[in-house]
Amino acid sequence: MLTLILAAVVGGFLFYYFIVKPLHYWTDRGVQQGNPKLIFGDSWDSIRGKENIMEMFIRFYNQCPGTRYSGIYQFFMPTLLIRDPDLIKQITVKDFDHFTDHRSLVPEDGDPLWSKNLVALKGKVDIIKITYDE
Repeated sequence: MLTLILAAVVGGFLFYYFIVKPLHYWTDRGVQQGNPKLIFGDSWDSIRGKENIMEMFIRFYNQCPGTRYSGIYQFFMPTLLIRDPDLIKQITVKDFDHFTDHRSLVPEDGDPLWSKNLVALKGKVDIIKITYDE
């Protein structure tokens, strides 16, 4: 009987640690998030076929009105959704070299042009500053 109770406690702890706790990543960091579903995150309605991908993105964008950014989950993967145009500009233009090593959407050998894209950069980026003398 003690073994069964111990197994249930350990099983409950493991369930919490690997299934429930990852879905609190953004709230633990003070970032607003929606209500993700266990295992499927915020993609549950899209997986069930209740909404298409565009409706899912619109839902993500509208789930935390009045914020510059919010947190979403692609299954267990926490993803930051940037909403503020000025913040998007800051990240993509001025600070892009700090945001390398994104998840690959296309294999590097599958499309050589994509692998040279700004979003597909890997590792440290060398920035060449060009100045114009007038």
